[in-house]
Amino acid sequence: MKKFVAILLAALLALSAVSAFAETAAEEPLPIKLGQVVTYLHGHGFAVVTAVVQGETIQLAKIDEFQFMGDREDVAAVGVPVGEETISQTNAETGAVSVLGSKRVNSDLYSLNMQRAGSKVQIAANYDAIEAFVVGKTIEQLEKAVEIEGFADTVTGATLKDTPNYVKGIIAAAKAAHAQYAGTHGGNTGTYTLWNTTGEDIVGIYLTDLDSGWQSVNYASAPLHTLGSENDNNPYIITRTVSEEEIDNHMRIWAETESGKIIEFPGESTHTGLSIETTNIEFMNPDAVTGATQIGWFAPQK
Repeated sequence: MKKFVAILLAALLALSAVSAFAETAAEEPLPIKLGQVVTYLHGHGFAVVTAVVQGETIQLAKIDEFQFMGDREDVAAVGVPVGEETISQTNAETGAVSVLGSKRVNSDLYSLNMQRAGSKVQIAANYDAIEAFVVGKTIEQLEKAVEIEGFADTVTGATLKDTPNYVKGIIAAAKAAHAQYAGTHGGNTGTYTLWNTTGEDIVGIYLTDLDSGWQSVNYASAPLHTLGSENDNNPYIITRTVSEEEIDNHMRIWAETESGKIIEFPGESTHTGLSIETTNIEFMNPDAVTGATQIGWFAPQK
């Protein structure tokens, strides 16, 4: 049965590869993109999964998981460093201390515990085998493959029962990378470089989604001083990341100066709002500007 599943999977991947090659052979190579997700894959912790893609094809992947773990008599748990300390917790009943640690860093410790369940492959070696398996395959190929019964047995060197979940984590990271190709504004992350040329402090800056009603925190809770002032702290840079389906959504951006003046885009008109894009935004003095908006789109020269 395992041999049949392996042959079926190999055929599926080969056919998909031929199709993908035929579609892209005449095109210029796409730039390489990096994606990363924080997600749940297995057990009692969380995972950080990274994928590098070129077009639909995965070039590299990296898996690590983090959970609280305690020392054994023969191996000490290594916690994630926070300055000179680590993140730890104490069991209220036993007083045992455990630290938040990487399974890769603590592969010896974690794998000794895996042996109790019959595993003969260290956790880091399992990660490496899964990462090697996905290289050269497309997102679509992997999405189809993980749904085949017995898929875990086809990943050479990996013995984890949750191997399909680990591959799905890589797929999610690869999709996060691939989403950066979408749209004309650079994917699903917008970067906004804000400049204050109002002549006074800006004490409120907000983004509002025109469709969902979502509103950001106040990005100027620490005032953005005006350009050229003694305390000039321009520019202030913010990002917003949305799902691939939300790339075409538009937002309203508005600011409030120390004297209570409101600067907004769009205003009361039905003009479409700010897109998910990379752009410079200059807040100008409303009293010194004639026109529909007190916002400029080019960073001022210092």
